[in-house]
Amino acid sequence: MPTYRNFNFRNFFRFIWLILIVSVLIHYGLYSSTYTADTLQSYFNSNSTNIFYAYVCLSLVRSFFFLPSTIFVIMGVVLYPNQPFLVLFISMSGILVGATWVYFSARILKIEQLFSKKNQARLKNVRYKIQKHGFLIVIGWSFFPPVPTDLICYVAGYAQMKFLKFIAALLIGELFLVSIYVWTGKGIFQLVFN
Repeated sequence: MPTYRNFNFRNFFRFIWLILIVSVLIHYGLYSSTYTADTLQSYFNSNSTNIFYAYVCLSLVRSFFFLPSTIFVIMGVVLYPNQPFLVLFISMSGILVGATWVYFSARILKIEQLFSKKNQARLKNVRYKIQKHGFLIVIGWSFFPPVPTDLICYVAGYAQMKFLKFIAALLIGELFLVSIYVWTGKGIFQLVFN
């Protein structure tokens, strides 16, 4: 008989994502004529308030599902190309809310117990480095696009880095990176569509 401990959340979420992707592809295949620029623009104009609220909510909760923030920044640039400060504010709010959640969940979840002895030794080394040079590490890590920011948030929480120091470093690194995304995206959008 299956129990809560045997339930694999990772596979469950993968299955849900797969169903969503297949559903979207099937819908696109059946109704491809509705996905023209004019129909999408008309849909956006008639539902702009709901789309805005959905965008804000998704930006705020995306870290609960460990979704990268870059996707939502780009989505904001596409939806609101003439409002870069709004996109920047919503994106940074979502990043900071998510980072706070991951930081504090690191102490509760204690995922480090799942690592092998070899990796636990590495984790202790990382913890030492975060405690010693955490501010600079978090700034550098959060500015570097290929690596997931949620990972450094978890490590900072696990290493018990001071929260205000952590969030300030994250704000500096992410603000710089997200600003580049927003204004570069705005420029590309204007080149393509104007």
